[in-house]
Amino acid sequence: MTTRKPSTSDSLASNPAVLLAGGVALGVLVGMLIPRLSKERELLDPVGKKLADRAAAAAQAAKETGKAEIDALLPPRDAARDKVTALIDNVLEAAKGAAAKV
Repeated sequence: MTTRKPSTSDSLASNPAVLLAGGVALGVLVGMLIPRLSKERELLDPVGKKLADRAAAAAQAAKETGKAEIDALLPPRDAARDKVTALIDNVLEAAKGAAAKV
């Protein structure tokens, strides 16, 4: 019984992600090599600007939402300060009580 070596086409058929990535890379390369026409620039620049503006607005909204969520999870500073002060007072009282028993 002879075993045959897997061919390149067999490898590509078993891993279509590699084929997709290669196609995308080839498309980007070809797109970079072809010069842009002035009409293309005229038509696509406003679209690119709109997309960039929307992406920036979405990023800002996500940042603000995340900050609001974090602020909602954290206790207010005054409440945290009060809890820490109460904890320290309890520890001091416990230490005084332990020292008085000794």
